[in-house]
Amino acid sequence: MSIQIRSISPQDWPQIMAIQAECYHQLTPEPLSVMSNKAELAPDCCWVAEYQGRVRGYLLCHPWRANQPPSLSVTMTALAGAQEFYLHDLAVSAEVRGMGVGQRLLATALTFASNKGYQHAGLVAVQDAPTFWRKQGFVPSATAKSLAEYGEGAVYMRLSLTEPA
Repeated sequence: MSIQIRSISPQDWPQIMAIQAECYHQLTPEPLSVMSNKAELAPDCCWVAEYQGRVRGYLLCHPWRANQPPSLSVTMTALAGAQEFYLHDLAVSAEVRGMGVGQRLLATALTFASNKGYQHAGLVAVQDAPTFWRKQGFVPSATAKSLAEYGEGAVYMRLSLTEPA
């Protein structure tokens, strides 16, 4: 069986929340209302990876202001600008790590963002993720926002989605 990448559907949330709880050990996991809020505001920008009939990974994205990551655990009432394609949360179950699930989800998101005309993708790398994101081409970038709520060692990172001239 292969890994299927598809848009999030309402029945996926219990599995998504279980993956979030499994993956985040240095942060308090965001509540379901905050997580599902991303998919409500930007349904075309949120995906799951399904393997053997179960959700094994997810990626929540949305348009946002460049260099100003959104606050954690806060429900958004509207999307703030469309200057950057913001990758809010990528998590993959340990059951499928090493199978390229994160890279497949990321490729789906970056293709979507490029096709929509975004010039940059941004994110805050937490826990031990900065190394993963560097391997994907993201580089640390300045932000005036405090990243304390994201945990020790959090790094704001960006990726250009346009080819250099």
